[in-house]
Amino acid sequence: MKAHPATRPASLVVIEFGASWPRWLDPSSDRGDLAVVAQHYAGPPTDLITQVAMRVTRLQARGWRLSTMVLVSNGRADVPTAAARSVLARGLLAHLAASGGGTFTLSVDGYLGRRAEHNLELLGAALAPVALQSRVELRLERCVRHSEATPPADVLTA
Repeated sequence: MKAHPATRPASLVVIEFGASWPRWLDPSSDRGDLAVVAQHYAGPPTDLITQVAMRVTRLQARGWRLSTMVLVSNGRADVPTAAARSVLARGLLAHLAASGGGTFTLSVDGYLGRRAEHNLELLGAALAPVALQSRVELRLERCVRHSEATPPADVLTA
């Protein structure tokens, strides 16, 4: 096996079909290298699991050290999508755990509604015990619309 030069931390962003880039994530920040896997077609949700596994394998072969992973939800709650999201999230978390820890973020856009947020919160709660045991910081990010970012009462001051 070929030896790789020292690597700096890298990030992987996984975007489900129909989801948008999370506004809170600045791709130009100095977090190291950034890889993105986005499902660009309306195929089976399980296809994304295969795409991500293949990409992670290729990145590791090139010496990338993935220390930050983000899973961006499209908000769908049907059984196949929720099940694939759970499998994918557990796989990403397991990768970080096996690599010695890191940060794993579940992200959803606020415009998708409270149900989408709640479903991601439930997934996060299910993942929390494993994350805690494996030195992985688990985060949940909700992207808010600009109109939600500052309540009107804070804007209208006399």
